[in-house]
Amino acid sequence: MINTVIFDIGKVLAGYGWEKYLRGIAPEEEAYRAVEQAVFLSPDWVEHDKGLLTEEEEIRDFISNAPEYEKEIRQIYENLGECVWKLDYALPWVQDLKSRGFRVFALSNWSKHIYDQRKDKLDFLDLMDGYILSYQEHVIKPDPAAFRLLLERYRIEPEKAVFIDDTLKNIEAAERLGIHGIHFRNLEQAKEELEKLGVGE
Repeated sequence: MINTVIFDIGKVLAGYGWEKYLRGIAPEEEAYRAVEQAVFLSPDWVEHDKGLLTEEEEIRDFISNAPEYEKEIRQIYENLGECVWKLDYALPWVQDLKSRGFRVFALSNWSKHIYDQRKDKLDFLDLMDGYILSYQEHVIKPDPAAFRLLLERYRIEPEKAVFIDDTLKNIEAAERLGIHGIHFRNLEQAKEELEKLGVGE
């Protein structure tokens, strides 16, 4: 019987996307694609979620991928939090689960730079029983260590927990540890799958 719901944050409980923000800084197609590859689609983007580098070191990583766009990359980095926004359903969803007796947690890859700019959009975290953000613990999904840390710290029984994430490889990592998984595509679909697991409204 499920008694615990674990959420990813980006694209699940908070809006996330760089397209509009990037287009405002690099409107020309060639610049847009080059900067997108250098920043948002680079391996550095995920690596920085470990929280091991200074902000200037992170910027330098991105610039090294496209030195000719240093100006644009620095401008983009300055307000990266613009890539995150509040979703109206997030807080009520967490409140509903809590009101029905479920334990609720978050496990999310998150950079300190973006978190510091957008923590006011993550008001649902205050209602949760706990959360792990990658930059604080220096470990990122889908590394099994991230899941084990959550399970051990909050004494979560994997077979009684369900993990909701928009990235399939993270769901697969959770399932290998015995956690039920829901690959998030939209709110209605996720709630339908929760209902099948006995976590209906």
